[in-house]
Amino acid sequence: MADLELRHLRYLIAVAETGSITRAAQRLLLTQPALSRALRALERTVGAPLLVRGSHATTLTATGSELLMDAYDLVERSRLALTRARGTETLTVTAPTCDVLTVAAASRAFEEKHPHVQVDIEPHDWLAPEVLRAGAAHVSILRDSFDRHGLDVEPFAAEPRMVLLSTDHPLGGRDRLTLADLRDETFTYWPGMSDAEAAHWTGADVDGHPRRQSLRIGSATDVIAAVALGRAVVYAHGSTLPEQLPGLRALPVEDLSPSHLEIGTSARNAGPTAKLFVEHMLGWSARPA
Repeated sequence: MADLELRHLRYLIAVAETGSITRAAQRLLLTQPALSRALRALERTVGAPLLVRGSHATTLTATGSELLMDAYDLVERSRLALTRARGTETLTVTAPTCDVLTVAAASRAFEEKHPHVQVDIEPHDWLAPEVLRAGAAHVSILRDSFDRHGLDVEPFAAEPRMVLLSTDHPLGGRDRLTLADLRDETFTYWPGMSDAEAAHWTGADVDGHPRRQSLRIGSATDVIAAVALGRAVVYAHGSTLPEQLPGLRALPVEDLSPSHLEIGTSARNAGPTAKLFVEHMLGWSARPA
């Protein structure tokens, strides 16, 4: 009989938690066909159907539900076994690209206090909650309007946002703007944004007017390029804004909601080291400047 593969068990967990092969593939950073092939391979290994694939949702069969309980246990046991064998524990932390430097400084201080732990920081933006729920990270630094399902989240910091636009923009000569001034502007968006995230990053979370124009981007660099070329504007928090802004201008916006930075762990299986790291980060945020 073929052996079970841990990655296949992680895939089963992702499908069970998202209720969708499409959403599970996004969480796992896989293509949908690749995930479907892997799930069929798992079903062949088990020798029984594990999933009921519907047009709107994917659910587990009775056999799949039984295997799911063991999957959580086996995945966690494998992680602990590797930790004991290596003698050094690796803690994987995801963070938004704009916050990596801050998290790196705090992580170095954590490693000095806990020399048996190595902190591995992975930049992730909109998919960070999915990576955390999938078990591919132990801790995630998260920003603004993300899906909290299956996560334990602690407030970490907050900072005001401003609008970043080209100095050639018709509104670039103003000293201060309102949400109404920017209502019909083109805003950037990331693939996979939820409605709540899109509302926050366009100001619709405050004034209730959905934005009709958007420009798809794939990285923070794309955002700056889109603004510099006059193709879009963006609401940015302070740590996102570059120190030098040639051709760009940041302006305050009345009533714009702030950006909230939070720290999350899995509600199901956060280990003691992850909890220690969360305590460390909360203390780090509260330290004197």
